[in-house]
Amino acid sequence: MKKALAIVALIAAMFVAGKVQAQSMIYATYAPETFVAGNNSSNYQGFSVGFTQNFDFYQGIGVAAGAQFRMNTKSESSTLLGVTSTTKNKQFLVDVPILFNYGIAINRDLKVTPFVGPMLSLALAGNTKYTIGSSTTTTDWYGDNSNMNRFNLYAVFGADVKFNQFNLFGGYRLGLLDLNSSDNATLKTNGFFVGLGYSL
Repeated sequence: MKKALAIVALIAAMFVAGKVQAQSMIYATYAPETFVAGNNSSNYQGFSVGFTQNFDFYQGIGVAAGAQFRMNTKSESSTLLGVTSTTKNKQFLVDVPILFNYGIAINRDLKVTPFVGPMLSLALAGNTKYTIGSSTTTTDWYGDNSNMNRFNLYAVFGADVKFNQFNLFGGYRLGLLDLNSSDNATLKTNGFFVGLGYSL
């Protein structure tokens, strides 16, 4: 993490000094997440909105740094003997991607940019709301007695296709850390993403 922060500080210093060019982009993504616990997996719907700046260093080589707000959701319901039970899961996160990239200009208006790099992630909140009939209980994922870790580190790779000011991009993120602090259980996450962006 210290290396990632050092990279961000270096980029910011060079930008202030005027030695690199930066281009900003706002975007929204569809980003489902799979939670893998041992041999079991659970699929969540995911969405994010974010902002990034790409710093061009030399002949198409750049680093994109930014932040995004992401939400994971999952809902299930069943009915037994006329009684309906519902389980709703929600998680809210802030991600900080630092993506190294290389822009390949096809023509004046079209550019393809592969990217790869780490993404730091911090879970702000998460809970499970269980409703049976008229009774509802809520479990906090990160409460005092929880084994869930808020911090995650992803390896991210993908590509962006830019036409004029518009960006269509996609890729995959692989969670590298065990999110369950218990000695006899593991929990990791992964998922693909597709997004639309607009360059400012």
